[in-house]
Amino acid sequence: MRRIFYNAKIVDVLTLRIFCGWFSIADGQFEFVEEGNSFEDLSGICTDLNGAYVVPGLIDAHMHIESSLVTPQRFAAKAARWGTCAVLQDPHEMANVLGVLGVSFMIENARTTLLHIYTAVPSCVPPTRALLETTDFHISANDVEYLAKNPKVIALGEVMDYRGILSGERELLNIVKTAKKLKLTIEGHCPTLSGRALSQYISIGVSSDHTLAYPEKILEELQKGMYVMLQPKSLTKENVECIMKLKDRSRILLVTDDTLPTDLSRGHLNRVVALAISRGWDCVDAIASATIRPAQYLGIKNMGAIAPGKVANFFTTDHLDTLNPRSVFIDGEPLSSKVFCVTSPPPAVLGNLRLRKLVPEDFRMLPADGCTTAVVNVIVVDEKSRYTKLVQKLINFQKGYPNISNEDMAIIAVFYRGSKEPQGSVGLISGLGLQRGAFCSSFAHDTHNLLVIGKEPQAMAAAANAVIESGGGIAVSDGESVHLLKLPIGGIITDEPVDEVATKLELLEMILHSWGLKLPLSFLFTLTLTTSPYYKISDKGIVDV
Repeated sequence: MRRIFYNAKIVDVLTLRIFCGWFSIADGQFEFVEEGNSFEDLSGICTDLNGAYVVPGLIDAHMHIESSLVTPQRFAAKAARWGTCAVLQDPHEMANVLGVLGVSFMIENARTTLLHIYTAVPSCVPPTRALLETTDFHISANDVEYLAKNPKVIALGEVMDYRGILSGERELLNIVKTAKKLKLTIEGHCPTLSGRALSQYISIGVSSDHTLAYPEKILEELQKGMYVMLQPKSLTKENVECIMKLKDRSRILLVTDDTLPTDLSRGHLNRVVALAISRGWDCVDAIASATIRPAQYLGIKNMGAIAPGKVANFFTTDHLDTLNPRSVFIDGEPLSSKVFCVTSPPPAVLGNLRLRKLVPEDFRMLPADGCTTAVVNVIVVDEKSRYTKLVQKLINFQKGYPNISNEDMAIIAVFYRGSKEPQGSVGLISGLGLQRGAFCSSFAHDTHNLLVIGKEPQAMAAAANAVIESGGGIAVSDGESVHLLKLPIGGIITDEPVDEVATKLELLEMILHSWGLKLPLSFLFTLTLTTSPYYKISDKGIVDV
């Protein structure tokens, strides 16, 4: 049955304009898209949009569903509400904790979702070949070939180990070579490369970069043929001014990368586009960077615009500056009519934390009868830039524990998730502001070993044991009470609804802030990320990234 929509302000991302007109849908595709309102000779169900804007469904060309702490099914149910119609997921979080099984789970769970979810096979599992942390799984060239047999697999996930590429690491180059043979889009990650090093990196077939951008970097990457992806932290006034001066913005894309459930409950890619517009980006052009341009980048030729023959993914909105959808249509049908499906996760992906219960003694830094003072390496966090540096400080110890109760300093520990007996490292971190209590998470980029931060070893053990006993999650404790968000699937995600997960996560963050934490909770998850500057910590110790 044909559906006709009239009195519409159609956002045309092909010629970058807005026109008043009408359009029709048949068999899930746009049929006629015309100016004016001359459709009287056509039969069909007619809908008066009363002057609302009609925007093509948004396409997120680089993101990680696991950062929302939920399954693809739960993610899709919420993201579709915000006008997102398609995403390219890079499930390297699940790949790090479950290998090929984890990637296969994410593909299968996405198969029946409301969105069009495409998959990039993770390229860097573990994140680097430098043995900076203990892991159980790795993705090989053979795995890429096996997973790419699925028609929803269209890319190779971000090649984060750019130093490995430049040094000629054989296995990594073989993975990229296999992806090129399979004609997969190869995503990049190169926060510090420029000049010849950047050229060498691009020459292996890498087509994009989504890391922190600044004008000089944007211009060099464009000049060398890359697609430049801007996530929220890169939407500075200086970057937007640089972009608006470009004659050709066809290789500039807007992406989310990582979206916490607390953010997803309020919006998705529509919020990124709205942020870009608020920073001075032309509204229609910004929408093009989240619709037709990512569609062209990903090779999804039947999406990205309101035009005849394209899949009828779109949403209506009253205001382009906020892009808050009034109604959403996926494949020509209203989202409200779609059947939402949730399937139970298979037992094989549940609870793979093998650690025994921890005790306060596991957080000792020195033997109980050891030195009373020692010079210690301390990771220092800059509150504004979020970068870390390393300093040496003379620390007083009591029975092997650092005496830090009156300082802006906390104990930080990472334990390998695959060993029953604690195998890890314990150190100190400064600049978080935490004055009491403890935090623990089995979601900690990218290998997701157990991260524990706190002022008191007793509280650290209580938070850690709550996570271990539940098969994964995020917990805070003052040593007596514990608040917990369970993440039983791979120890990093859950199949609970997004809004419920967001409420629990907001409570944990509120408690941590009441204990003095000065930074967002999400920052804590990156303290183990051994591919981001400058000093991080793994189960093997402090890492000079």
